[in-house]
Amino acid sequence: MKLSQLYANKNFKNIVFNDGLNLVLAQVTKKLDLNKDSHNLGKTTLIAVIDFMLLKELKEEHIFKTYQEKFAGYIFYLEILLNSGEYLTIKRLVDTPTKISFKTTKVPSNHLNEESWDMPNITFEKAVTTLNEYLAFDVLSQWQYRKSVTYFLRSQKDYNDVFQLSKFSKGQDIYWKPFMFDLLGFNGNLLTSKYETDNQISEQKSFINKIKNQFSVDTEEQDKIKGAIELKKIEQKDLQEEIDNFNFYQQERKLNKELVEDVESRISELNSAEYNLEFDLEKTKQSFSQNISFDIDQLKRIYAEAEIFFPDNLVKDYKSLEEFNKRITEERNKYLEEKIVTLTKQLKDIRVALLKYDNKRNQILSVLKDKDSFKKFKSYQIDLTTVEGEISRLDEKLKSIDKIAVLNETTNKLSESLEAVVKEIKSQISSSDNKIYPEIRRIFHNIFKYIFNAPAIIFMRQNGQGNIEFKVEVTRENEVDITAEGKGNTYQKMLCISFDLAVLVAYHKNSFYRFVYHDGALEGLDNRKKVNFITVIRRYCVENNLQYIFTSIEHDIPAEMLKTFTEKEICLTLNDSGDEGKLFEFSF
Repeated sequence: MKLSQLYANKNFKNIVFNDGLNLVLAQVTKKLDLNKDSHNLGKTTLIAVIDFMLLKELKEEHIFKTYQEKFAGYIFYLEILLNSGEYLTIKRLVDTPTKISFKTTKVPSNHLNEESWDMPNITFEKAVTTLNEYLAFDVLSQWQYRKSVTYFLRSQKDYNDVFQLSKFSKGQDIYWKPFMFDLLGFNGNLLTSKYETDNQISEQKSFINKIKNQFSVDTEEQDKIKGAIELKKIEQKDLQEEIDNFNFYQQERKLNKELVEDVESRISELNSAEYNLEFDLEKTKQSFSQNISFDIDQLKRIYAEAEIFFPDNLVKDYKSLEEFNKRITEERNKYLEEKIVTLTKQLKDIRVALLKYDNKRNQILSVLKDKDSFKKFKSYQIDLTTVEGEISRLDEKLKSIDKIAVLNETTNKLSESLEAVVKEIKSQISSSDNKIYPEIRRIFHNIFKYIFNAPAIIFMRQNGQGNIEFKVEVTRENEVDITAEGKGNTYQKMLCISFDLAVLVAYHKNSFYRFVYHDGALEGLDNRKKVNFITVIRRYCVENNLQYIFTSIEHDIPAEMLKTFTEKEICLTLNDSGDEGKLFEFSF
């Protein structure tokens, strides 16, 4: 497949591509005008237009979206030469980029005013599939052409890595490494299987960790958890029996009997005892405060008033009696004091006992009057629920451990499969059955060495995880020692260019791409290397029926070398004379 021509219905420098070498030339006409810039004429934009016409999905960063008003109404036509020998024209509108039209012809044709299309205005998804069928590649059949086309439309941003294009830089390796493995003649399905198995193992391990964290389980505690469940089930059984055997009627009768026969009877006895003690204590206190008084003088007056003689010996007897009474009173008061202390203590003890029985009576009455009467019964129920919850929680832990065991078993099987795939990949790399890889490597080496007189080698290796790493380096003559030359930007770009061309040469007998577009291929090269570059490109294009398109600023091409390009080989000339010299004949 080659590019034949590109044109539009509005301002655009229409291009007819040469069958072999093609130069998109940017001329500097006003070298002294510092406001002019030969780098903004549209040579890089041309890649974006070609990619658009090869049905790249139109995203917001594309120039047709960024400058939508300027490109409104534009209709582009790209004619390509199919490997069958027919010409296919692709029509695509900027305003409705998801509607594509196709038309095949036997010879190059212009369809600006064409009304009859073989497949008019088909949807974008169908158009991609249809173009894939038109191209009819007999290699990399498991991949649509869009996967590989950008390797043959290299812009400046795609020179950073030979194998990983900028469009793959933010994605995972699975999006491009299996394709590259296929492109180099190996079985890309092995890499796909490797990455998918890696992801499955990672997901399994992540799920296992999630279960462990969620249920706080340790797989080594399986037997311990089983033992805990057994103990909890025994506790559950005991509690259930307590609940099943709980008799509300008998319990109420028991409480009533206890209240009547024990508590109330005892309270009555204590009340009587309290009353008697209080009475005795009060009388004792009163007796203690009363003293027996014998006044002799008062007695004499009473006798005198009654004209009764009060003899002296009687007076003497009364004084003796008064002394006796005093002694008796002292003894009596001592006894009363002791009795008061004893009665007070007894009264205190009785009142403490009364308080105790009164509280007990209140508790029994509370139970008898409470609708949800038996708190103990409720307590049994709460305990049973708690135990059942514990059993359920432990069961979940046990199930989680069982689930982890299953997941671990699956992970182990996946790991075994992964190990087998890694070995198969290693076997493929070391096998001599692949004819494409050595051929690409040989051609790549020859191209680069012809330009720079320095060997370069493509190689690959498996890293510690068993994944493939694609490598390309400039080497010394022994082709093992790596030099620093391959690290420079110019060398890096030439490594990319050499690789793309080597792939096309290796597949030139197959139905595959037969064109490649390299933006700014000569920039930074020494003039002698530029001559070598053009020489080797011409030779490979002629020998392998390839189309090579590259862009260059005029002063990057030595004057003598520029003279060797035919008029057809300079497929497009841009200049800095004004807007008319630019690709779209206007600035944006």
